[in-house]
Amino acid sequence: MKPFLIAFAAIFFFQSANTQEYNVLLISDSLKKNANAVDRYSEMHITIISEKKAIVYEKEVLTILNEAGDKYADYITSYDKFNSINDLDGNLYNAYGKKIKEVKKKDISDHSVYDGYSLMRDDRYKEHNFYCKDYPYTVEYEEEDEQTQMFSLPTWDPQISPNMSVQVSKLIVETPENYKFRYKQFNLKTAPQITQKNDKVIYTWQVNDLTTKKTELYQPGWREIMPSVMLAPTTFGVDDYTGDMNTWKGFGDFINILRKERDILPDDVKQKVHALTDNVKGPREKVEILYKYLQQNSRYVSVQLGVGGWQPFDANYVATNKYGDCKALSNYMVALLKEAGIKADYVLIKAGEDEEPIQTDFPINQFNHATVCVPFDKDSMWLECTSQTQAPGYAGTFTGNRYALLVNENGGHIVATPAYTASDNMIVRKINGVVDQTGNLSADVSTRFSGCESDDLQLRLDYDDKQKIEEILKDEFDLPTYDVTSYNYKQHKDIIPSIDEDLQINATNYAAAMGKRFFLMPNVLTHLSYKIDTSEKRMYDIVLDHPFIHIDSVSIKLAGSYSIESLPKDVNLKTAYGDYSISFKYQDNTVFCVRRFQQNEARFAASQYANFGNFINSINKADKSKIVFIKKEG
Repeated sequence: MKPFLIAFAAIFFFQSANTQEYNVLLISDSLKKNANAVDRYSEMHITIISEKKAIVYEKEVLTILNEAGDKYADYITSYDKFNSINDLDGNLYNAYGKKIKEVKKKDISDHSVYDGYSLMRDDRYKEHNFYCKDYPYTVEYEEEDEQTQMFSLPTWDPQISPNMSVQVSKLIVETPENYKFRYKQFNLKTAPQITQKNDKVIYTWQVNDLTTKKTELYQPGWREIMPSVMLAPTTFGVDDYTGDMNTWKGFGDFINILRKERDILPDDVKQKVHALTDNVKGPREKVEILYKYLQQNSRYVSVQLGVGGWQPFDANYVATNKYGDCKALSNYMVALLKEAGIKADYVLIKAGEDEEPIQTDFPINQFNHATVCVPFDKDSMWLECTSQTQAPGYAGTFTGNRYALLVNENGGHIVATPAYTASDNMIVRKINGVVDQTGNLSADVSTRFSGCESDDLQLRLDYDDKQKIEEILKDEFDLPTYDVTSYNYKQHKDIIPSIDEDLQINATNYAAAMGKRFFLMPNVLTHLSYKIDTSEKRMYDIVLDHPFIHIDSVSIKLAGSYSIESLPKDVNLKTAYGDYSISFKYQDNTVFCVRRFQQNEARFAASQYANFGNFINSINKADKSKIVFIKKEG
């Protein structure tokens, strides 16, 4: 072969090989099934240099199959005082794997992180998007970061979404030979491959050909389902501080170092504490008084600067400025109680209604919030210091029913926060209505929301204005056409808080008239809106983690004279999943209906799905039961 032909062939082969690398034809049908995107190749390579330094390299290649997958092509990466971006590159490829565009520095936007409530933050993020709409297409990004703290390390989550499949994903961690490194893996079939090269120990995890996951109702948390590896140091450094998180005690000792001498109150506040509490005998009453003082004299403002992301501002700062973040306010509350002679403990917690639970057997920074626990002889009182309205002692769905890290003079200890039963979490509703002869309903609705069932309404009353509340009420109920003509709320700040809601509702065409017949659904507002396909094969356990009791008592007077043609049968179900009953009665031209549904807190095997589905479907059917009337002549 002539030299120029050999050269041409070599160039053609190189280009073809490069083109083939990301060709969508190389994706198996099993990986494309039910997928919006495919992770073609991803790698996270962490090189630990010392107790205060690590280099993190990441590469990600994603093929976007359709419009629903576009969100995964939006590349976002953050940085702050302790994490700097050394390099960032990206490329766009067409369906055949041909590179058609490169990332240019001017195209990468840079933003300050703004969460809507932080006064100050020092973290920022970079973002890039090719905004390609020619499906399928592939994006490739490579990034190298330098991390100058070892308080936290990235978590490897190779499959970030149930509708994204994975071709190849790797995690590589490289440590000095004498460095003590810890990990905990989830839903992986094998342990990491561990090799040694010179004075380095290398840990390698790899997954291949992960198909999409099915999303199921009442499924376990993603940590139980998706592959993942949590990484943690033993000894570490942040700024001028060092610590050891091999145990929760050591983790707590480090938090104590960050909080050292930050509980000193100014003299005027000390005097105020004694004026409020010296003549009060009971410790609980003292706690309630000082908690109310905190709520009335401070507000929550997030401040995230450097080590301040983990270290609270001191008590004097909060007293002077009358604001602080969760750490500062909790630290301040502990100081107030200490001045009154009451021991209180600083607590780190993973707050939020839908957050994954912390891994209690793996000491690591898993927390996003701070709160306070006041221990008594037989129980404890929990104080949410960021709320200006919450009742003392109430944790709710934000911090209740989970494990947390209590930090005291002996270091850190895992403790359980308050859990709430079905009888704590109730919605009890009474409806008195009238239906005219054209089917329009006018009703007075009185409802008490208590415990965790009041949390969403409490947030609404705390943060939404009148216009927003009215907008929500207009879309709140499963009625075809209705107006809320008046509303009122009364709040009760008890250990199990409650809110009374009084509404006046007019619903047009609620009942239907067809000739002499009149059709009316007596269960007005509380309907189970979904059904379960019991023929589907269930993969995961059924997790019922929110116990409650809902009770509706309905009285509807009919304008006109009617006789019953068809009255639904009463339903009474008692199962391991919960209890349900509904009863119907017609007397003196008035319909009466009483509905009660209790959901238990429990976990059931996937084999129970058909039985559970039958329970749910029976409720769905009974909730929609209708009474058929015949209009009397004359």
